[in-house]
Amino acid sequence: MARQVRGLAIVSIGSCIKRINKLHYKVKSQSSEETWYDVVRTYETGRGDSRQEGQWTCSCPDFLYRKIVCKHVYAVGFSKELRRRIVQQDVVQSPQLPIASQSVECPKCKLSDNIVKDGKRLNKSGAIQKYLCRSCNYRFIVNIGFEHSKKNPKIITVAIDLYFKGVSLRKVADHIKQFHNVKVDHTSILDWIHRFADEVAPFVDSMTPPHVSGICHVDEMMVHVRREKMEKGHYAWLWNLMDDTTRFWISSKISQRREVSDARAVFQDARIKTGEPKAIIHDGLPSYDKAYRQEYFRDRKHVKNIRSISVRNEGLNSRVERLNGTMRDREKVMRGMHSKESAQKIIEAMRIHYNYCREHSTLGKTPAERAGIKLNFETNRIESLIRYASNRGHESAN
Repeated sequence: MARQVRGLAIVSIGSCIKRINKLHYKVKSQSSEETWYDVVRTYETGRGDSRQEGQWTCSCPDFLYRKIVCKHVYAVGFSKELRRRIVQQDVVQSPQLPIASQSVECPKCKLSDNIVKDGKRLNKSGAIQKYLCRSCNYRFIVNIGFEHSKKNPKIITVAIDLYFKGVSLRKVADHIKQFHNVKVDHTSILDWIHRFADEVAPFVDSMTPPHVSGICHVDEMMVHVRREKMEKGHYAWLWNLMDDTTRFWISSKISQRREVSDARAVFQDARIKTGEPKAIIHDGLPSYDKAYRQEYFRDRKHVKNIRSISVRNEGLNSRVERLNGTMRDREKVMRGMHSKESAQKIIEAMRIHYNYCREHSTLGKTPAERAGIKLNFETNRIESLIRYASNRGHESAN
């Protein structure tokens, strides 16, 4: 018990434990200011030559000669438990998903205590429940997030999901006609994507991911935009900025050129969404260096500027370059990017889908979940996001 109390005292000091990695810690000696002991967790060989985590060991005399659990090992255990609890508390918790049947309010008189069901409206998308407010005799339907949509929410969200999985607009429309027996024009699907970006982007950008590493990768790529005329044709520049550890796609901007102001706009947008970074990794474009000096070097010299062009730093920017490769594959079917404004909305919608709707093959979860944003999604993630965003807008209006 005495060693546990001493271990807790070491944790309370705050600067006596250094984490090297998850299996190696350094703990400062309480009797000598210059001595640090290594607390290491070793591996043991299990059945079938499988490796299993063993016991914690320490290089202090108390552990080496007495063969007992020392105060340094207890300190590491307390530190890990404290860190785990802090991580759980820092997770951005989900607001309650609005369900139409749980809270029905008259959109005219704003009352909910005198509302009854009033039959169903039948159309091609299915049966929709109607309601009657006996206070003001107003009839209405409740379809949070899809109030003015003639199509079923399932049809809309399936179309959005297929588009961001690499299916062209016309093929999405053909799929919906064949498998759902609903006729949809390809331009309507593009309108749904634009509306998805307009409604959901403010909601997701209002949540700051707590577990981003702060090491940001930024890169630019040329994309085809039909009405944007440049020297080499109808192109514009897409700037992408991504977090290293979580693969969270933080910022995306469309610009006509690669000027310093364009690079700085990406840095400013990322700082608003995720806070101050620890390092910026880029491919050595001069605009990045100048934008870094203007945005970070004057007042924030602790932010590192890493140029991934030397032999030492070669390959450091592979995270965002892989994202650009995904963008290049999708660009082949993205015929809706006919203007800078339309392209920006499509890229914003794709960023939301990438962060919140698709599991990353390496992470085993979405980048948003890895970054600490926990939303209680139903099976249809896109529909849940739209309802979350719409409900937030209604609460702000009231």
